[in-house]
Amino acid sequence: MLGRFYGIGVGPGDPGLLTCRAVQLLQKVPVIFTPQGKGGGEGVATTIIRDVLPAETQVVSLHLPMTGDESRLQEAWDEAARQIYEVLASGREAAFITIGDCLLFSTYGYLLKSLQKINPEIEVESVPGITSFCAAASRVNIPLAEGEEPLLIVPALRDPEELRPLLRQFPNLVLMKVASRFDGVYDLLKEEGRDKSSLFISRCGTAEEKIEKDLSRLVGQKLDYLSLLLVKQKGEEI
Repeated sequence: MLGRFYGIGVGPGDPGLLTCRAVQLLQKVPVIFTPQGKGGGEGVATTIIRDVLPAETQVVSLHLPMTGDESRLQEAWDEAARQIYEVLASGREAAFITIGDCLLFSTYGYLLKSLQKINPEIEVESVPGITSFCAAASRVNIPLAEGEEPLLIVPALRDPEELRPLLRQFPNLVLMKVASRFDGVYDLLKEEGRDKSSLFISRCGTAEEKIEKDLSRLVGQKLDYLSLLLVKQKGEEI
């Protein structure tokens, strides 16, 4: 009999933001798969859950490269799925953990597809986690959207210019993955009069948390990968 597979979102970084369901599963599932950290070390997701795991839990790090090479990525997802399936085929349950929510900009979605290609009959439970932008908005007490206002959540695109029509259309935006393209995004926000109504947050809820209202101070800096911008309506200073 196949074991059950869980995808668990472990939140943005603060272990106190793990959901009750996540903790319940983490304390009973015998094998936890987690993305390998930079340089082969412990990843962010693992540091979040470390204190809630029983001593006997087996933690397996998966090499999931950060690359734009789709063939390399697919090979990595397929290999990770094969390792997970070996555990499930033995009758044991297994889980894959991911920061934030497991089905929003997450490796878990790709991994799940690879796993279901091996066997579409696998029983799966996806456990939602608190997203970085929800945690960030709570951290600074700023509503993401109110009433009938729309809210757009989008990765900072390769060409910041592609964001211009979105800034003109949406009063509220969350710009994810801004670290490597921050300077271009900042220039665009300034041109559109949205820089004063934007807030930068990285590593929300952790000891390394950084919050900055004056975006000009960040220009030219090397920023943490786990960074985002909350962008409010023009003229609404944060």
